[in-house]
Amino acid sequence: MPSVRSGPVEIHYEVQGAAEAPALLLLHSLGVDLGMWDPQMPDFLQHYRVIRYDARGHGRSGVGAAECSIEILAQDAMAILDAARIVKAHWCGLSLGGMTAMWAASHRPERVARLALCNTSAHLPPAALWHSRMELVRREGMRAIAPAVIERWFTASFRSSQPEKVARIGGMLEATPPEGYAAACGAIAEMNQLSDIRRIAAPTLVICGAEDPATPLAHSQALCDAIADSRLVVLPAAHLSNVERPQEFAAAVGDFLSAPANLP
Repeated sequence: MPSVRSGPVEIHYEVQGAAEAPALLLLHSLGVDLGMWDPQMPDFLQHYRVIRYDARGHGRSGVGAAECSIEILAQDAMAILDAARIVKAHWCGLSLGGMTAMWAASHRPERVARLALCNTSAHLPPAALWHSRMELVRREGMRAIAPAVIERWFTASFRSSQPEKVARIGGMLEATPPEGYAAACGAIAEMNQLSDIRRIAAPTLVICGAEDPATPLAHSQALCDAIADSRLVVLPAAHLSNVERPQEFAAAVGDFLSAPANLP
């Protein structure tokens, strides 16, 4: 697995698929790693050159400084594209990954072809909630938050019917370095992109989980209201909709990316 230095931090990434295929960059959620996208890889690799990576402070990437921002996370993503010699890609981000992708689309539009913003938000107050979570994981470790996080990430029916899939994601969460998780929480706490996203010109798909308590439907509707060329898909899932509804998620993203330009 290659890595690229972004500032003082080594970011681990992987590139799969045909070199001549359109590039698709996948950006994972807070508290997991690039393996979150495993359910979609068989579908995506049929049509795209897929780039996925561990966000700083997650997986095999370095943690870096205690302070972080959505801009820094987006700079990491663009450093990966540079290392892979990709000028422009489709960006598909979920939760924290979606926040990172919307920053790139609004500030560096030349790097973004089409945009999929999944189970995410441009503004997620109150900041005090994120600060208290940062203090908790620094004091007691990731296991202190894991049960409550998993409850928000998946519906009760999925947790009971698919315990192995839930346990796999739970393992990623508990393996995330507390300092890396806390730094990303700080980036979310300070984020407000409600104004910036009005500049997004890339065709945009917004995916929401109908039962997502972390980024509920109103947040997705706000994205669609702000982004001129956007459309909304609601899946019967909670926060990690790509894990809970893998086929529907892959189909929604694939249909959007392959649709002719300027079609609703």
